[in-house]
Amino acid sequence: MYAKVIKYTDYNDIEHTDTFYFNLNRAELLKMMVTDSDATLDQVFEYFKQTRNSKKLLNMIEDLIKASYGIKSADGKSFIKRPEHLEAFVQSEAYSELLTELLNDADKAADFFIKILPKNLQEDVEDFYRKHPDATPEEARQITASSAAG
Repeated sequence: MYAKVIKYTDYNDIEHTDTFYFNLNRAELLKMMVTDSDATLDQVFEYFKQTRNSKKLLNMIEDLIKASYGIKSADGKSFIKRPEHLEAFVQSEAYSELLTELLNDADKAADFFIKILPKNLQEDVEDFYRKHPDATPEEARQITASSAAG
């Protein structure tokens, strides 16, 4: 789970600094890997590493934010992803700030993606890229798929 602190100014011109939560669990990640949406893992790695197509990158980042946004329960036992919570977040200036930040900085976008992954998978992905900085998206997808399944 990634707790992202976002500073933004609301529609009453009041400045806020709030923490928002993002997470993809293993089941969600596996589901993403077998769909043909814009957010399959091999596409994510490819876009963050190589793309200069800002429309595709925008769609990818939006998909990841929307798929991972939620509210952590007080007891920490669940991560609640309700459509009304997502809608409220997407309509906020906090969302606008986050989207703009990630779209304008590929390193921050890649970092966001890694941080929303399950902890064991984060470590595998970071370790993989430390050892293989020039890996192809397919090679990264293979290591990620085996970690997510296991």
